[in-house]
Amino acid sequence: MRILGIETSTPVISVAVAEDGQLLGEFSLTTKQGHMEHLLPLIDQLLTSLKLSVRDLDGYAASVGPGSFTSLRVGLATCKALAHAGKKFVAEVSTLDVLAWGLQGTEGLICPLIPARRDEVYTAIYVSSAGGIKRLSSYLALNPKDLIERLRGRLQAKITFTGEGAQLYQDLLQQNLKDHAVFADPARIWPRAGFTAIIGSKILTEKGGKKPGAVQALYVKPPAIRCRRS
Repeated sequence: MRILGIETSTPVISVAVAEDGQLLGEFSLTTKQGHMEHLLPLIDQLLTSLKLSVRDLDGYAASVGPGSFTSLRVGLATCKALAHAGKKFVAEVSTLDVLAWGLQGTEGLICPLIPARRDEVYTAIYVSSAGGIKRLSSYLALNPKDLIERLRGRLQAKITFTGEGAQLYQDLLQQNLKDHAVFADPARIWPRAGFTAIIGSKILTEKGGKKPGAVQALYVKPPAIRCRRS
C-alpha cells in the first residue's frame, strides 16, 4: 500500500510517501506563513522525484493535530481534496503520535509537547514498544506546571521530551524534574510526514481509513474564537 503523508501542524511543512510501512521519500520546507502556497508544489516535487503521480497512491495520511489551527486546516483541506478526487481513504494521525514515533527505541517515557494557547501545551505520555509506540494517557492540554505534577509520580523512569514545546519549557522542566528530564536532539523536535505516512499506512491496513468528508482535526480543546463587540 502506497501512502502520501501530509504534515502541516507546525512551521515545518512536510510531505512523504511510504509503501508497505517503508519510507520512499520525504520533502520538507520551513515557513511561518504560506502553507497553502507551498504545499501542493512540494507534493508535486516529491511525486515527480519518485516518478509517481497521484494515480499511483492507494491512500492518504493526514496529520490532524493538535497544532496551529490555520496550518492544520490547509493540510487537511488539501489531503481531503486529493483523496476525494482519487476516491481514496484517509488515515487520521495525531501530531503527538508522530512526534513520539520519531523516538522509537527510547528507554523510559516519551513526552511530546506542542505549544498551545494560554501558556499551555498539548501533550500525551508514551512508551516505545515492539510495534512502534504505545500511548499511556489521553491527549491533554495542560499548563506546564500541571504537567510536571502529573509526571512526578512517574519519576522511576527517564522522561524524554520532544516537540517545539520541549524547547520552550526546557529550563522549567529541568529545574523541576532534574536528571529525570531528557531532551530530544533539536533536529528531531518537528513532526515528520514520513512518520505520518508510516503510521497512516498501519492504520489503513489494520483498521481502515475514513472517507475524505469524515476527516476532522483533533481538538484537544476548542479553538479560541474571538468575537468583536458591536
